[in-house]
Amino acid sequence: MSAAATLTRRALRSSPAARAILASPLPRRAITAARAARVLRPTPRFLAGEIGARRTGRHGTVDAGVGVHRLGRYRIGGSERMVHLRHGSRDVEIFNEIFCPARLSYEPPSEIARELEAMPTLRVADLGGNIGLFGLFALDRWRLEVLRSYEPDPANAALLQATIAANDTGGRWTLVRAAVSNERTTSSFQAGLLSESRIADDGVGTIEVPVLDLFAEPPVDLLKIDIEGAEWPILDDPRLASHPARAIVLEWHRRGCPHADARAAARELLEAAGYRSLFEGTGESHVNGLMWGLRR
Repeated sequence: MSAAATLTRRALRSSPAARAILASPLPRRAITAARAARVLRPTPRFLAGEIGARRTGRHGTVDAGVGVHRLGRYRIGGSERMVHLRHGSRDVEIFNEIFCPARLSYEPPSEIARELEAMPTLRVADLGGNIGLFGLFALDRWRLEVLRSYEPDPANAALLQATIAANDTGGRWTLVRAAVSNERTTSSFQAGLLSESRIADDGVGTIEVPVLDLFAEPPVDLLKIDIEGAEWPILDDPRLASHPARAIVLEWHRRGCPHADARAAARELLEAAGYRSLFEGTGESHVNGLMWGLRR
């Protein structure tokens, strides 16, 4: 980071008024768009899409249940990977978290990175595939044999399928239109909430979706879990100790947690399942956070 950027950040941290302005919706959206524009191509078209976000009645819009979002297709700079994003939505923020050089939220800690890179090929299960952003990261980060993304939300799954088709993965990357838990069943699901679509907390949702038993699914080496609070039945299941995944990357949530301290519970349950080397991501909050675990 440059000296000027460091001084700017210090000034912002010391000024409550400046922090309040930057936390308001319009400045935050502008900053988010500017960061993503450094990575997405063509940049002018992406910025135009963000400026014109949430206009209705336009060709190429997607009704996501929370307003109408214009859909854009872009290349990730420095690669030939293609991504589909809903303008004016959290898609762009999540893209920044995963792909902007200053964030790279799914870049594993060095010890885990060495273990994964030493494997000739990697089998990955992506629980909570959303629109395919983690999948794209995994395609470029590791030598993949298999990547299965599980996503029950119809709108998210449509974009995920489009992203799979656009990236010519030779059959390595597949979409499973289902939720995942610790039993095979069906569940009410709150769809149309973009990245926050989830199993209904009170059993009343907008649609019914199939739910697969993780422990009956094909074996993988890396298990990624980000399912908006539905992770707790999996973490609490004693079968996790015999799951074949060598590494887990988990986004834990306070939502749905049956324990008093969600962060501590996630760590303890992963340790009980044999994932002894645990690393937490930066920027953790009291409601959710990222955690890596490695089984030796």
